[in-house]
Amino acid sequence: MSQLIAAAIGAGGALSGVVVAGFFTLAQARRSSTDRELDRLEHRRSVSQQARREVYSQMVSMLRRASAAHETIWRSNPAALRRQSDDAFSQARTLEDEFEHAANFVMLAGPPDLGEHADEIYHHFVDLTRIAEDIVKEHPDSTHALFDLATRQQENSNMIFIESRIKFIGRAREVLGDHEEIPGPGQSV
Repeated sequence: MSQLIAAAIGAGGALSGVVVAGFFTLAQARRSSTDRELDRLEHRRSVSQQARREVYSQMVSMLRRASAAHETIWRSNPAALRRQSDDAFSQARTLEDEFEHAANFVMLAGPPDLGEHADEIYHHFVDLTRIAEDIVKEHPDSTHALFDLATRQQENSNMIFIESRIKFIGRAREVLGDHEEIPGPGQSV
């Protein structure tokens, strides 16, 4: 009988050892699963941030190109612009298409407020190009720069465009969670 009790105690101990080991194995498996899931989520977030950084960089590059085109037009005079056979305006219209695509990518990358802001900047650029074309039509032979011929309202449109560009870059930095310069395409991150 004592052997039977000893065997029962031994079997119970072995069984409880298996149960305890199973609980520890299960707990470890859960921790490993949770760690893998966190790693996957962190990787996804990192890839998403990098994709956003690329989209925002392309938009910033577009803003620089649009600003340069804008300056070229507005620092010129109607007579010179007409002699160029509207080349400056043709380039601006081409940029409008590229600008619209860049703004659309920002809308897709999000967040929504930044996408709406990119679209707003695009429309400011389009408006400024149309305003410049109107000034050339009104003063076709003038040798004064368009900036000098602009009305107060037209000058305000220019300031809104400049302020919108600055605001976009600041908000993009906030979304990315850093305050480093957003590199342009071809620049390292």
